[in-house]
Amino acid sequence: RRQAEKGDGADDLLESQVLAATRIAAHWKRKVDRRRFLRMREEEFEFLGMSPPQNDTKAHIIEEMKKHRERRKKMQEDADEVYQKALKEQLEWLQKKKGADIKADLLEERRQWILDCYQRFDKNCQFPTDFDEFYKQYDGEEEEEGDKGKDGKGKGKEAKAKDDKGKKGKGGKKDAAAEEEEPHDVGPSAVVQSFYEHINQYTEKWEGRDENNNFDQRHDIELARKNVYPIVEAELRAMVDDQMREELANLKLLFEGAKKKKGGKAKKQKKPKKPKAPKKWCAAVGSIANREDCVPDLVEQSILKKVAPVHLEDFWGEYHFLGAMLRSHHRFWGEHHFPPPSSQMIRSLLIEHCVLPLAQTDIRQKAPETLTARSLLLYGPKGSGKSMLARAIATESGATFFDLSPSVIEGKSTQGKLGSSLLVYKTFICAQDMAPSVIYIDQVELVYQATKKGKKGGDANAPSRIQKDLSAAIKQVKRGPEATEQDRILFIGCTSRPFDDTVNMKELVAAFDEKVWVSFPQYGSRVVLWQRFMEKHGVVVDPAKLNISTLARVSDGYPAGSIKQTVDRVLTARRVQQLKVRPLKVQEFIGPLSRTVFCWRDDYQRFSDFDFEATGEKALHERRMAEEEKAEQEAAAKGKGKK
Repeated sequence: RRQAEKGDGADDLLESQVLAATRIAAHWKRKVDRRRFLRMREEEFEFLGMSPPQNDTKAHIIEEMKKHRERRKKMQEDADEVYQKALKEQLEWLQKKKGADIKADLLEERRQWILDCYQRFDKNCQFPTDFDEFYKQYDGEEEEEGDKGKDGKGKGKEAKAKDDKGKKGKGGKKDAAAEEEEPHDVGPSAVVQSFYEHINQYTEKWEGRDENNNFDQRHDIELARKNVYPIVEAELRAMVDDQMREELANLKLLFEGAKKKKGGKAKKQKKPKKPKAPKKWCAAVGSIANREDCVPDLVEQSILKKVAPVHLEDFWGEYHFLGAMLRSHHRFWGEHHFPPPSSQMIRSLLIEHCVLPLAQTDIRQKAPETLTARSLLLYGPKGSGKSMLARAIATESGATFFDLSPSVIEGKSTQGKLGSSLLVYKTFICAQDMAPSVIYIDQVELVYQATKKGKKGGDANAPSRIQKDLSAAIKQVKRGPEATEQDRILFIGCTSRPFDDTVNMKELVAAFDEKVWVSFPQYGSRVVLWQRFMEKHGVVVDPAKLNISTLARVSDGYPAGSIKQTVDRVLTARRVQQLKVRPLKVQEFIGPLSRTVFCWRDDYQRFSDFDFEATGEKALHERRMAEEEKAEQEAAAKGKGKK
């Protein structure tokens, strides 16, 4: 190009190409030589130790070892954290489950020692001067064992000394020198003895243990309990010692007073009246020796049963904003009763008042008694989800489920008054031992039947035979700071006819702390229910093809169970397969829906009246009206006075 610029175009094109190739080759060779020189320099620097080695496999090994060491250290820290947590859990477990037995054994041992000491000094009727002598007896035994060994050695030395006295003579000095030599201990040394101890410890704990399934080397629960057991025993021993010191002091005072009275003839005194035994809440209290034997009986009678798990989130429905607003303006609501609570309000109430106090003892102890329910009454039309809510409470709190419904206890434990009491008492004590527990009573209106005064006899198989004992059992459940682990019990009663004339409404309302009206769903909840029940059959609802709003309007007054039953009847397996050819229509659901349970207007009004009275709103309204009338009368009296 340069030659072309100079104007020398006569040169041949081949020469220019050769020149270009030569220059390119020279440039490439220079670059290759430079790379080789740099590589030689780096190798020389590495040889002289002036630069770190490259591509060294050992360096990677060291980094991997560091990572492996850090990973193992993290695993050890996690395992140690889990082990410390397990120690705390086992400490609490021993204190709760075994603490009473350990304390009883310690008390029995010390009381037996006091009795033995008293019998040893029977003539003088003396008790031990100090309780610390209980521990000195063990020290005395150890000293006696030590003295026996020392006595044997001392006797041997004395015998040797006597023999030496008879043999004194020319070799007296040699014998004296031999006596001055220290004796050598014969047997295993201290180091060997420690080896023996470690070997014995290994054979006792680890040699027969199968660790095939414990690849992660997690802690063993039994060993953790053994490590924590001395701590629990030491704490209980200190408590028992303080208690026994007080008992010993009281015994001394009691017997000293008795000795003083023996000096002269004492006047005859009236025998002190025996204290009355505490009143039993149930006739069967104290009649069961072994509580564990009750569990097989309850399982055989289908009272203790396993129910299908259900969650509160499965109780579908939307928040009823209009109903919540009307409830907040109760002052202007007057005699017109409140609308029923929505599904969301029911879920919130059950979680706060039932599930949380049932699941945690701390919450039960610290929460106000008004927020801790011992019993729950669910009332509403059939199919509204009352039994489902009872199972959901048991599932959410992990509770054991007991069923005392009239259909379950029919024909069981009918042998007189004690039979019904024994049935309730067995269920209650098993619920205490297996807490948290839910005791469910369906058709509770049959249990709380009104009986005429003075009427004796009656049907021995009637569900009302457990009414008195059931109410008493509910009152035995404690709340507040006095509550314990065994008080995590919830009685749930369900009824669809609480307003019947034969029901003892006063006893029914008084027995249950919380009353919840589970009515048929509102419009928004019905839309959700139709969609969810269809989705369970694998049908996705298209609003353009199927008008859900129409179904929700038509199903007004039908509970959730009726909607589910209708969907199950229509969406059979064959009908679902035909959806591509024949889409769903609203008319298909009308016929099956009309054959399900419906809440009539009269029943709804009776439910509303019962809710108005059972929740205490009626008494509150009457008191408010009386206060307003009193205020109006006072205002009228003041107006007349001014005139």
